[in-house]
Amino acid sequence: MSKSKAEPHSQTPNLEKDDLILLIAIAISTVTGILVPSFGIIFEPYLLVLLGSLLFLNLIKMDLQQLGLQFKRPIPIILFTVIKLLAIPLLLFAVTNIIYPSLAIPVLLLSGISTGLGAPFVINVFEKSHQLPLVVGMIISSSIVVPLVLPSLVYLLVDVEKFHIPLLDMIILLAEALFLPLFAGWLVKGKAPKLAKKIEVSSFIPSVILISFMNLGIYAKFSNYFISEYSFVITMIVTAFALFFVYGFIGYFTSYIIGKKDKSSRVAAFVIMSYVNNTLVVVFASQFFGTEVAALAAFYNLAYYGLMVPLKKLFFE
Repeated sequence: MSKSKAEPHSQTPNLEKDDLILLIAIAISTVTGILVPSFGIIFEPYLLVLLGSLLFLNLIKMDLQQLGLQFKRPIPIILFTVIKLLAIPLLLFAVTNIIYPSLAIPVLLLSGISTGLGAPFVINVFEKSHQLPLVVGMIISSSIVVPLVLPSLVYLLVDVEKFHIPLLDMIILLAEALFLPLFAGWLVKGKAPKLAKKIEVSSFIPSVILISFMNLGIYAKFSNYFISEYSFVITMIVTAFALFFVYGFIGYFTSYIIGKKDKSSRVAAFVIMSYVNNTLVVVFASQFFGTEVAALAAFYNLAYYGLMVPLKKLFFE
């Protein structure tokens, strides 16, 4: 009896320590990327490699049989995918085009991208639950569909003579960032279970390091905006945080409507919708639309990682 009472108290300091480490790492990497861009820009060419590595570290924790079950009962994932890749971007593009037309394209790209490769890390930080297969299932589903849907939306809604998204390049990048880590995680877990267990137990600090490197690369690329265009930065940050909560609560209430009413499922749905693949948008938008269009996706990182610990406290404490 006394042992069981003592366990929660012994675990609390570790959780609080991890939360503090995450917050400090995010703050330091963000500020360093902005103030010392010559250092942070070293990591910018490797954003998708870093993201794929983060995915690998957190996929190790997943039961592959549970992942298979998500596709044997695919209705929730299908509904979430349709809402994520069609309903949300169409709705928000229409609204933004009316109230703030210059933001319509950035909002369309960010809203229409797939569930983020960092989402497994987020759900693992929130709670060690059985919802990881649902999150990964949504990543796979939305990542397979998004190379077809998002370019189609762009061609439908945007002047195609001004912009072009290469479909094949998007497919290749998604495959490299998603399926290679997925295959590597499956291989390590199947062939070297002891190594997989060690990675699973000690994945938090390497994950935080990878997140820090990504923050450095992203904010170094956009540091000049912080120095010379304050109003632009404020607009992007306010929009990014607003979109984060719009995405999340659409997912949260969608989960409730389709019958997944337990808190764990609703939180997973929040993560599925709000933790999007903004790094991929940064890479593509920078190359094919310009840095001003890519800026919203870059500043979304402030909400993406900065709100993890507050949301954990809100949802579970």
